This record gives sequence, structure tokens and C-alpha cells, in this order.
Amino acid sequence: MSEGGTVVEIYATGPAAKKFEDRGIEVKFPFSLDKLSSEEEDALAELIAKTCLTATSIITDVGHPFNGKVQKAFASEKTHIRTFAYYDNPEPYVPGGYSIVAAEVMKAARGTLFANSTLAQGPLFQEPGIEIDFSGKEKIGIGYYPIDQAKKIADRKAAEHLLIRTELFAKNAVVDKGQKILVYFGGNNEEYYGKAFPAFLSLVEAAVKESSFENYVILLQQHPAAKGKNLDRVMFEAFDSRIKDLPEAPKMIVSDFNSDSAQIIADMAMYYQTSMGPQFILAGIPTIQIGHETFNDILVRNHLSPSVTTSSQFLITLRELSLPKKEIPHETIFEGLGINPEWIEVLKKALITP
Repeated sequence: MSEGGTVVEIYATGPAAKKFEDRGIEVKFPFSLDKLSSEEEDALAELIAKTCLTATSIITDVGHPFNGKVQKAFASEKTHIRTFAYYDNPEPYVPGGYSIVAAEVMKAARGTLFANSTLAQGPLFQEPGIEIDFSGKEKIGIGYYPIDQAKKIADRKAAEHLLIRTELFAKNAVVDKGQKILVYFGGNNEEYYGKAFPAFLSLVEAAVKESSFENYVILLQQHPAAKGKNLDRVMFEAFDSRIKDLPEAPKMIVSDFNSDSAQIIADMAMYYQTSMGPQFILAGIPTIQIGHETFNDILVRNHLSPSVTTSSQFLITLRELSLPKKEIPHETIFEGLGINPEWIEVLKKALITP
């Protein structure tokens, strides 16, 4: 595709490729990593690098080890192409192995573009207390966050909430008795599968023993990359099988909606660690962080979302659903996200500067 006279070519796989396709954006080089050996991944990374030797700049994501191989393949070509890693998470450290992988990708690139512009000015961590070494690397704060997307969701929530709710209940043979819909937005890392999500299910089970949940529907909105192995879905459905015959149990449903529709239908958003958290707040969705321990993210740090680690805290937070909504100070979110209204110009300059 062409953007302001600049030709942009997209190479993508898996959920990322689908996101582009859903938006009608051409993926120039679709590929798959399924069942590839390490040696085959190396060869694919080298092919991608050789295919892009006429490029001015290259940007890769940081969330998968293959991105590091691509960055190293470009480095081995000894070209003058400016290679960037793009770090879109608003936090300087992300648990569950994400930051370890991101560190390797960023070290292999010549520079890193940070969606949160404040991160370009301070330290990042590959593990708690272990700072990433950016010696000799560019750090550029872009200042981008999809604020417009949050506004669209808020507008659609006002117009389409009832319609999508009716669709959900009809699909799952649920009689609408005014139940609150609690949407859990899942992750895709070891800490999520091994600690955060099991802790969430344990908290629900403990809370059900203390108070009836028959007036709640719990919807699991999986991370797109989690749908391959379906580890959280298996846990979720096994948990449902164990409690569904209890009269106090909530209705448990695995979502087949996209994330926008899940936000539109949500009476409350639940998560452990997700870069979508600020979007929930900006869209006016009551939000709680829930898991095995508190993760001090932008929402928790700024008292925009409670961190729930016990069943009693969970029940108190749910009761507050019926209270009038508090005005959310968006300025706090904007500051924490390091937003720059001129982000597109910053990005263009970063990509074309020799």
C-alpha cells in the first residue's frame, strides 16, 4: 500500500495477518511459522531480509522470538537499512516472558520505537531489577495510542450494547434476567496460563461459595494468539463443568466475538495484564485487574482500576457495579501513555531520517 507517497509493504503471519486482512489491508508476504524447525525459521528470516534489501526502514514487532531472528538476519546483511523494533506495550516491564523476548528483539535492532513516548526516556526491564542495555541503540518515543478506537467503542456501546447482548444470550440459550456480563480479556504468556488465569478461576470459585453468582455471565475473550493451543479455554470449560450445576454458579461462555464487540457487551472488563487496559477505561467500561498478585500497571498506579487478589475484594468490586460511575480523569491516562498528538509526524521523521 502507499501512504503519503511512501510505499509500505506488510509481512505478517497468524492473528496479525488476519487483522490486516479484516481491515482490507494487503499483506504482501503472508507466511506461517507452524511446525517450522529452528533451522527453517532461520532460513525464512534470511529470505525475508533478502526480499527487503531495497527498503529504507524495517519495523518488526517484539512479541515473538522470530522477530529477533528477522532483526539478526538484516544485521548479517550489513545493509544501511534502518531496522526498528516496535514496542507497543505502555509498561516498562511485562511479566510472563514478554519482556525477555522483547529485550532480545530490541537488542538485535538498530533502534526501538516506543508507542508510549515516556518509555524512550527511562529504563526498561527484561526481568524485575534487570535493566535492558540500549547502548548504541536509538530510542524514539512515538506517542501513539488508539484513542479514536476507544471513542468508537464508547459510541457503539451506547448504540449496540443491547443488540449484541441479545445475540449472545440467544446463541447460548440464556434467558435475559438482567444479568451483568463480566468479560475476562485473556493473555498469552506463561504467567497468564500458569498463575493469573488459574487464580482468577479460583477467585470465582471462592466467591461463589460466599455469594450467589446466578445474576452474572462470565465471558472469556481469548487473546487471538491463544486460540491455537486453547489452554485457557480448556481450563475455563473444565471449571464450568465442575460448578455449572450449582444454583449459585454464573453462566460461563467462551466468546466468539471480536474484541470490539466484547467491549461493547461488557458491563465490566477483567484482565491481568493487557495493553488494552487503558482502552477499557477510555471507553467508559468499569475495569478490574484480577489475578494471583498485583501488577502495578498504568491503571493500578493511577487508581483507575482496583487490583483484586481475594474473593472478598472481588465481591466488593462487583457490588460497586450498581453504584453511579465515577468520572474517569482521561488526562491521567494520556500522560501515562505518553501520547503525542503529532505522533504520525514523529514516526515519519524516524523512518526517513538517514
